[in-house]
Amino acid sequence: MKRKSFWVATGLLVFPVAFFFLLRASKQNYKHLPHLGEKIAPNGVDIKDTIFYQVPEFSVTDQSGKELSSKMLSNNIVIANFFFASCKDVCPKMNGNISVFYEKAKEWSEVKLISFTVDPENDSTQILADYAKKMNADKKIWHFCRTDKENLFKIGQGFLLPVSIEDKTIDHSQQIILLDKSRHIRGVYNGLDLNDMKRLNDELKVLLYEYHEPR
Repeated sequence: MKRKSFWVATGLLVFPVAFFFLLRASKQNYKHLPHLGEKIAPNGVDIKDTIFYQVPEFSVTDQSGKELSSKMLSNNIVIANFFFASCKDVCPKMNGNISVFYEKAKEWSEVKLISFTVDPENDSTQILADYAKKMNADKKIWHFCRTDKENLFKIGQGFLLPVSIEDKTIDHSQQIILLDKSRHIRGVYNGLDLNDMKRLNDELKVLLYEYHEPR
């Protein structure tokens, strides 16, 4: 009985110490995600901290016909991509891969998904609603959005997508973009590459940790 009590007492002493060193080691190995896009370095005068590229504010209409703006997402991490409903090859695979993160977003309330259609002339609100239903997407979590072509072009530019300046169109892209709560681009991924999807999964966890990191 004495021996059992000894090991219980020893465990109570050792566990907090081991946990402390484990936490300390994890914080030492932890690295923040990079900020992508152009940045302005401090100049020691009027710019005290680095200014990172920020996706410009935007406003679109989602599959329920309601406005969705960047201001409404100010407390959210965003996973975004660009697609069109009638696409038969790239988009179904890309959105199929994104659906994995939709399942995670149902548990992580800070994470939202936005899929912008690059074909607003054909992708009406009803078509996007039907598409969302096919993906079993909750409109509060995964937004399928449309806007006019001029605004879409500006949004594509803002997300640093390849665009055609001449006819103001967005090149069909399989990129998935990870935004933090300040609309900084923290990662870009190939939506068809499973290794990149694993990287997105890992880096999404890192980004979530940035907001919940012990101080």
